[in-house]
Amino acid sequence: MCPGGPPVTNTILDLSARELGGVLVLQLEGEFDLAGVGAVENTLDRVSRPPPLTRVVFDLSGLDFLDLAGLKTILRADERGRQAGWDVVVVRPRGPANRVFTLTRAGETLGLVDRLDQA
Repeated sequence: MCPGGPPVTNTILDLSARELGGVLVLQLEGEFDLAGVGAVENTLDRVSRPPPLTRVVFDLSGLDFLDLAGLKTILRADERGRQAGWDVVVVRPRGPANRVFTLTRAGETLGLVDRLDQA
């Protein structure tokens, strides 16, 4: 559930967020493309205020599709976290959605894990 409201759902992306002890887990399912960028950024804006975060986990294990707009959102969150003092960890998507990390080499700079319990 998103802090302060119900999960965000549109025709292609389901987004839920939960925060526990300074760790925010954003669970994304479906397709994360330009249409879902605003919902993810709005959620990060709401929860980035005190108390401070120590880590943001993007759980992409339920994604079927990830495009460059979605990837850029994750990279911006990583940069924002470096400035604010929190880490970003990404749970890899399965199948074709994972290719974006390989093709762009973004996986070399992001903390990627295979399962949520590794984050």
